[in-house]
Amino acid sequence: MLVRYWQPFQEIETIKQQLDTIFEDLTPTTANWIPAVDLIDAGDNYVLEVVLPGLKADDINIEASRKSITLSGERTAAEVSEDKTVLRRERRYGSFRRVVNLPVAVDHEQVSADYSNGILTIHVPKSAEVLNQVVKVNVAPAA
Repeated sequence: MLVRYWQPFQEIETIKQQLDTIFEDLTPTTANWIPAVDLIDAGDNYVLEVVLPGLKADDINIEASRKSITLSGERTAAEVSEDKTVLRRERRYGSFRRVVNLPVAVDHEQVSADYSNGILTIHVPKSAEVLNQVVKVNVAPAA
């Protein structure tokens, strides 16, 4: 006999991810492509790594708020001379815009970024009020 445990929260998260994917596909956008991102919690700050090959640092626009980071820019295709013919073009070109929501408030005035080898690394320090947050814990008497 096979025993299977029901994990409702895991199933809810799976459904949420599927719905997000569906609505991302249906939502009209002016972006021609969306860069891949990794968001890493590094203790006192978040590190956001964005894959942006073929761009120059001047082509990237970063806007930071207390709860999100917005990335935008444009990647243009290289010109091909008239005596050559493009047989296949799989890379995406055009404008992009990506909003990354952050789990907690951050110190958006201290955000810094580095761009090297096609990877944009954004350092986002957490807000001091989040880092120093103290929560009162009530102790229940023993029965």
